Amino acid sequence: MNRIIILILLISFISCSTNPKISKNTDACFLLYNLQTNEYEKVINGARCEERTAPCSTFKLPLAVMSFDAGILRDENTSFLWDGRQRFLPVWNKDHTAQSWIQNSVVWYSQEVTKIMGMKKLKTYMTKFDYGNKDVSGSLTTSWLTPKNKEEGTIRISAFEQISFLKKLWTNKLPASARAMTITQKISYLETSKNGFILSGKTGSGTIGENMDKRLGWFIAHVQGNGKEYLAVYTFNDKTPVKDGAFGGPEAKEMLKSLLAKEKLW
Repeated sequence: MNRIIILILLISFISCSTNPKISKNTDACFLLYNLQTNEYEKVINGARCEERTAPCSTFKLPLAVMSFDAGILRDENTSFLWDGRQRFLPVWNKDHTAQSWIQNSVVWYSQEVTKIMGMKKLKTYMTKFDYGNKDVSGSLTTSWLTPKNKEEGTIRISAFEQISFLKKLWTNKLPASARAMTITQKISYLETSKNGFILSGKTGSGTIGENMDKRLGWFIAHVQGNGKEYLAVYTFNDKTPVKDGAFGGPEAKEMLKSLLAKEKLW
């Protein structure tokens, strides 16, 4: 890490490490990156932002770019048929398109895509994208999830690396076709605030800890409106076990939106 980044982290950590919106029961990180000035404007808990964890369903965004680029998915309407297996989320138990895959975070759709892509091509894309630790060796169909055993969950990425990926995606600088990036941007749209800010992004949820009883949550985002354009990431993990807790991803999304509102970006 060069001296400029270190200086930014130190300044931001000193000024922003204490924030009443972040729960004391979680180890959380928030990054706010100005795409127009190419500078971080907020870094909350910089040390946590350096930590690599499983990307969980945030991996669907790079996977979407790869899949559109490779021709596995033609467009946002490309559908896969549900195999009839009952998953724990009812919304997953039906046919899905690329659009609904991202919007409903359908794990089995991702797994169908990676099976078609194959390990060799997936490894090549991971290297080209310089995505996190680039390690998909654990499993073709579960390497981005929180691991249940040593053969799963080998991909690791930090919040800073998520910003790096988002920057390449939203400036059309990934080593993929412009069309692949444009469609991925399109299907990642989530909502528009009453103040005119357009939010796109992806949640990610997992469980960690010896008994898999602590949540890991992600939300990676692009926000644009009123002549401004930003990237933002919020990620957290529970410090203590949680029983019957809500999914981490949606919680991370709401936390990020509240922090954007404090910055008058929502």
